[in-house]
Amino acid sequence: MKRTLRLLNSFYVAIAIFVIIIVLMFTIVSAISWKFAYLEIGKLVGPIPGLEFLVLILLVVPIILVSLRVSMKLKKNKKRIICMFVLGLAMSFLILLSFSLVFMPRVSEAGKKIDMFIAENADLNFQGYIIKVSSFLDENVRGAYNKPEASFKIDNDISGTILDPFIMKIWGVTRADLIVYQGWGSCGQAAILIEQLLYGAGYETRRAHFKNIDHEWAEVKFNEKWLIIDPWYIGNFVEVQNLKNIRPEFLQASGVEVSYRNGTIVDASYEHGY
Repeated sequence: MKRTLRLLNSFYVAIAIFVIIIVLMFTIVSAISWKFAYLEIGKLVGPIPGLEFLVLILLVVPIILVSLRVSMKLKKNKKRIICMFVLGLAMSFLILLSFSLVFMPRVSEAGKKIDMFIAENADLNFQGYIIKVSSFLDENVRGAYNKPEASFKIDNDISGTILDPFIMKIWGVTRADLIVYQGWGSCGQAAILIEQLLYGAGYETRRAHFKNIDHEWAEVKFNEKWLIIDPWYIGNFVEVQNLKNIRPEFLQASGVEVSYRNGTIVDASYEHGY
């Protein structure tokens, strides 16, 4: 009988640990805050394989151990489960809050660089402004396409999460701010930042990507024509209808979709020469 009770006791503890892990996955992994620690460590030591997992473990394990240690002081298993659940959840949100207080102001500072750039170059003509935009991109975002550093693109983790947009809204930061803060990116990050710089200057903008080729770029409307602004790959001032013949690999594309700032996604294949 005593052996059965010990087994049941272990079973309940296992359930409690499982519940805590689920809660932690929801509150920490879905929250971008802990990613900042991963990014900062990566800037110091480089893109070590498994670094992201290690940082997560270093955060999760202490929470589980503390929750388990405190809950084991309780006599009833039901109270242990409730204690671990509540304590783990509270500690997770405390980490989220702490990292937000540390890192979000730094993201805001990166956003001020964008605002300052737009204000300082407001009087430039269209061509001059695009040249400045390209320089700003090169000075603040290092290309990470097909490089290990691509793992540090924390702005990607915003998509599909629950807490991240809420936290960013509270702090008043945008994805472009995150990109400048992290200093890494590939075509998608370049397109987001370029679009933000152009939109901030009063231009009508949108982003475009191939349906079957991994590439994204920004477009701006000038003199009633949509022009591609993609200094890293396609080029600047390229009219969209000429896209198909710009590079040999573009002939294999099945089409193009464009995303407007209001969230509308349109099939623009014909417009781009497909």
